[in-house]
Amino acid sequence: MKKSFGERLKNMGPAAIITSAFIGPGTITTATLAGVNFGYALLWCVLFSGISLIILMEMSARTTLATGMNLVDSSIAVAPENKVWKWIVRIVFFATVAAVCFGFQAGNEVGAALGLSDIFGIPQPIAALIIGLLALGTTWIGSYKTLERIMQVFVSLMGILFFVTMLTVRPNWGAVFSGAFMPSLPEGSYVNAIALIGTTLIGINLIVHSISCQEKYKSMDELGDARFDIGVNILIGVVITLSIVVASASVLYQSGIEVSSPLVFSKQLEPILGSWARIIGDIGLLSAGLSSAVAVSYTIRSIYSRLLKWEGGSMSMPAKILGTVVIVFGTAMAMFSKSPTQIIVLAQATSGFSLPFIAIVLMVVANNKKLMGEKRNKIFSNLVGIIAVAVTLFLGLRNLYNVLSNLF
Repeated sequence: MKKSFGERLKNMGPAAIITSAFIGPGTITTATLAGVNFGYALLWCVLFSGISLIILMEMSARTTLATGMNLVDSSIAVAPENKVWKWIVRIVFFATVAAVCFGFQAGNEVGAALGLSDIFGIPQPIAALIIGLLALGTTWIGSYKTLERIMQVFVSLMGILFFVTMLTVRPNWGAVFSGAFMPSLPEGSYVNAIALIGTTLIGINLIVHSISCQEKYKSMDELGDARFDIGVNILIGVVITLSIVVASASVLYQSGIEVSSPLVFSKQLEPILGSWARIIGDIGLLSAGLSSAVAVSYTIRSIYSRLLKWEGGSMSMPAKILGTVVIVFGTAMAMFSKSPTQIIVLAQATSGFSLPFIAIVLMVVANNKKLMGEKRNKIFSNLVGIIAVAVTLFLGLRNLYNVLSNLF
């Protein structure tokens, strides 16, 4: 039975968690840096990562509905008797999820604390402690359904704010089109490029999306709902990121301003909000940081509970303790950090570098005839997946080379 547009809207959810997770202080800071330092030149990174994420998330949802398993379990099921493969999957997922979640949590809580501190004029350590306590509350008493609803509200409000701001600053639409559809890497832009891709195309989100789909949908008949959910929510996320880059490029490019704090992004809101730009920017940063901090806790709890087979899943006692450790780490970094921008951008770059490994595992599952049958990948999905892996791997290795060259 074909569902109406309204019915599909009511059945959305898993992708909203993903969008809210990546639209945090990291995206705001990275997109602002891209616009301030390179104008419209890196817009193609946002478009590329958005399209790739939609394809990979559809792949994630399809493998989950076709196999009845989340990505953790289906990855192992590709070769269940092969102990080497089983340990490779577990080690890659375990290490990648830990590195990205701890890095992201630090960036999220730093951003949220800066926003809260600026709103009320309180010391940043106190603001960080408040953010940490709020995040801890959702870890211990929150549920998947509650998280889903909170994220949908955050995503919608941020989307409207940034999109209207982009239109108000009247950008050079010819330059916008060129930056979006003619890829280029200006000198010194490698770190920014991989960070901009990494802030959207987050490998661990493919795992958590499969887990959320497993909880939300019960049969292959609901794949249409999953695809609709992905398309709408990721489109909103891409528009938000594009809007921040375009607005910052239009207002701040070649202004000489230094992006030493995520709060700098509020300057791009001045054309529409005037003297209210700072306070609205603070609220936006606080909301983005807090929602992403909550989502990261859910992410690491969900994935590790599947990896380690904890009874009770993300709400089990070991999972809650793990979520608490991540939040405490993020809170400590937010309380004592002296370089918030560097922490945030490094987290995004780490995410971009980790993506190829998870994407490769996902593609192995999606092309497995035994598990997927007729629902396995078609040529287009494989092509986009290969391109996403190749581009992120190239940028990551190039960035690693630059770092090592500077050291030696």
